[in-house]
Amino acid sequence: MKKYLFSAALLALVAIGCKEETKETEIVIDPSDQVDVSTVAANSGDGISTEVMDTDVPDTIRTRFVAKYPKAAKAKWMIYEPVEMDTAVNLKMAQNYYYVSFYDNGADYTSWYDNYGNWVKTSTSVSGPSELPDAVNKTINAQYPDYNIEKIEKEEDDGVVEYEVKLKKGEQKVKLKLLANGTIAK
Repeated sequence: MKKYLFSAALLALVAIGCKEETKETEIVIDPSDQVDVSTVAANSGDGISTEVMDTDVPDTIRTRFVAKYPKAAKAKWMIYEPVEMDTAVNLKMAQNYYYVSFYDNGADYTSWYDNYGNWVKTSTSVSGPSELPDAVNKTINAQYPDYNIEKIEKEEDDGVVEYEVKLKKGEQKVKLKLLANGTIAK
């Protein structure tokens, strides 16, 4: 019995005296494993968006944002943590993305950046069909004549402008991405 108590006491002392060691694991992201942010953005409801302070955003991202949008105001930074598997395209997400909502030149924008500080895309709301190119309106009216437009976003991605249009007819919903020439991109 004394031997048992001595062993138990010794184990308790060892457990108290030992501090749990924490190791930080460096995660190296191979750029070739990245998923196009349009995939992430299109499914941004699936991951986790967390507001972060301006000081928590990497310097490279903040510097590039200020250079691209020097007159931006009311910047609100978020970090987007994608889900492990993107269910829409069944691809593994490679990294988090930072995005910032801001006001510039009379409109609200959202701009996305990858972990390397690269600008990925910027989007802004469009108030209605009158602000769409004629070719986009023609495509929508020809292919979805009985649908109502619920929401329009204009997205600029590496010099390419796309219009994301959400349509609804009764319970049916359609989300289109159209190029300025009216071609359906996705």
